[in-house]
Amino acid sequence: MGKRIRLLATVALPIASLVWQPVYAAPIGPVLSPVQASDVKTVQAQNTDAEELLRRKKQQERQKQRQEKREKGQQQGKEGGGKAREEQRQQKQRQVDEGQKQQRRQDEKARDDRQKQRQAGEDKQRDTERKAREEQRQQKQRQADEGKQKQRDAEREQRRQDEKARDDRQKQRQATEDKQRDTERKAREEQRQQKQRQADEGKQKQRDAEREQRRQDEKARDDRQKQRQATEDKQRDAERKAREEQRQREAGTDRQKKPEDRAERRPRKRDAERERIARDPSKTVDTIELPFEGGAAVLDSDKDWDNRRDLSRGEMRRKRAEERSKVKVVVPRSDRDAQVGRDGKRRPPVRYESAEHERGKRRDRRPDFDRRDGWHVERRVDNRVLIQIDNRIIVRSDDNRRLARRAAETYYEDLPHGRVREVIVRPNGDRVVTIRDRYGEVIQRSRIDRSGREYVMFYAPATDYDNRRDFVDPGLHLPPMRLGVPLSDYIIDTSSDAPRDYRAFLEQPPVEPVERVYTLDEVRYSARLRDKVRRIDLDTITFATGSADVSMDQASTLRGVADAINAILDEDPGETFLIEGHTDAVGSDESNLVLSDHRAETVADVLTDVYDIPPENLATQGYGERFLKIDTDGPEQLNRRVTIRRVTPLVKPASLER
Repeated sequence: MGKRIRLLATVALPIASLVWQPVYAAPIGPVLSPVQASDVKTVQAQNTDAEELLRRKKQQERQKQRQEKREKGQQQGKEGGGKAREEQRQQKQRQVDEGQKQQRRQDEKARDDRQKQRQAGEDKQRDTERKAREEQRQQKQRQADEGKQKQRDAEREQRRQDEKARDDRQKQRQATEDKQRDTERKAREEQRQQKQRQADEGKQKQRDAEREQRRQDEKARDDRQKQRQATEDKQRDAERKAREEQRQREAGTDRQKKPEDRAERRPRKRDAERERIARDPSKTVDTIELPFEGGAAVLDSDKDWDNRRDLSRGEMRRKRAEERSKVKVVVPRSDRDAQVGRDGKRRPPVRYESAEHERGKRRDRRPDFDRRDGWHVERRVDNRVLIQIDNRIIVRSDDNRRLARRAAETYYEDLPHGRVREVIVRPNGDRVVTIRDRYGEVIQRSRIDRSGREYVMFYAPATDYDNRRDFVDPGLHLPPMRLGVPLSDYIIDTSSDAPRDYRAFLEQPPVEPVERVYTLDEVRYSARLRDKVRRIDLDTITFATGSADVSMDQASTLRGVADAINAILDEDPGETFLIEGHTDAVGSDESNLVLSDHRAETVADVLTDVYDIPPENLATQGYGERFLKIDTDGPEQLNRRVTIRRVTPLVKPASLER
């Protein structure tokens, strides 16, 4: 037992200690990552040989220590027998081989690490050198760019200075030229003003002489007129006495006169059904007729349709009744309330341009206006022209003669777009300025007093009238009119009605809405448009057959209407009144058109000469036998009449602003 213990202590324990003894190896440092390797300085790479010698020296010392331990263990295990020694030797040999292999691996790994470190150092050095070269190159490039930029800035500054000097020289030359031109222009202007003053003085002297001559002529004419008037008064008194005596002699033989003669003097028989309808025409869609036997249609537009030849009168009236049933009755409360757009909304105030705001080119005579497409001149009678349009004949007259009867001067100016401005200068300094388009249609008319105040009568320039070559009746696009007021509020007969307030009647607004502002010619030639405004039939003016003369007795019957017009003009000098002339059906259409236009112009002259109504506030138009009041082809006094309408809301915006 003791021997076994000694054997175990001398053989087994040394062998076990050799088996479990840790293998000594050279320490292997951690492999540096590329990032860490990049932080290694180049100096370390240069000292790697010295470190390698030191490491090998330490490794040799460790191997020497292990060798000594093995020898000591071999000496202790000699007693354990040959087998244990052999095993121990083999074990040692394996350990030695394993240590050598591990050493070789460590050497290779260390060599690789050193190679990587050297490579990383070289790469870093190359990067540093490359960066240095790149920075040096960029520095040189920046210096070159800065030099070029400085050169460009210097060149730009030089050009700027050259341009400034050139501009200064140009301004100096321009100032010198402007000063010279101003001097020449002032000299020319002074010379022109001098000539103009001399010409104006000559014209003024000539006008003064002409005015003095006209004053003397007017005085002589007034004296002759008074003398003629006195003679006519005596003659009329004698004729009146003669007629009175004749009536007294013929009082007993009145039954022997012709029935139509007695009918002219007696009041016409009233029609009860028509009078009932006349009190509220809005309750019917049929054509409204005057409330007495033989009375024609009330509305001129209905008379136009009654005269059509494509359908019978009954068929035409039934057709219009169907169309009229779809019309809503709307009676405006004022002129502004009447002027609504096509969408039914009230139009905003219109800003207008003065009739003299454009510079015109003076012309030496009245222009010849263009003719519209579809207008065929039938013939000329005095200053009137008969024109055929839309299968009907109209009469067109020149109101210049009526407006310029007492003018001191009349001249014309050409405006852009083919328009012409006509200026009539009155002796008191007032100017009547009318602008016409290339076809002679009035698109604007104003009166400008001596103080420069402008009163507008017509204003419809913001339309395409200048470009429209043909005339189209705007009433053709409107539905049949449906009268919404009593007939007594639409028509006044001065001969048969009780005394009325003519001013209040004329100041009333249109009887239906007005779609837009129309030109004067559109109103003249469209019965549908004229039906929108109320009318006064001057039945007290009785014209003889084929005559347009108005005696002083009949002129005195116009006082009530004339006073009403003057009162309206005192409040608004820009109002416009249309005077219509009519005839009966006796005679040809053309002769009646000329006669009716002459009658309208005669009444306008009476209103101007006797009652001092400015002629520019009056427009005239003759319609011949087209709109009969009594539906007869024979002679009829009521058909030989004159009608007055206030057409201001049709030809001028209700609200104008400068």
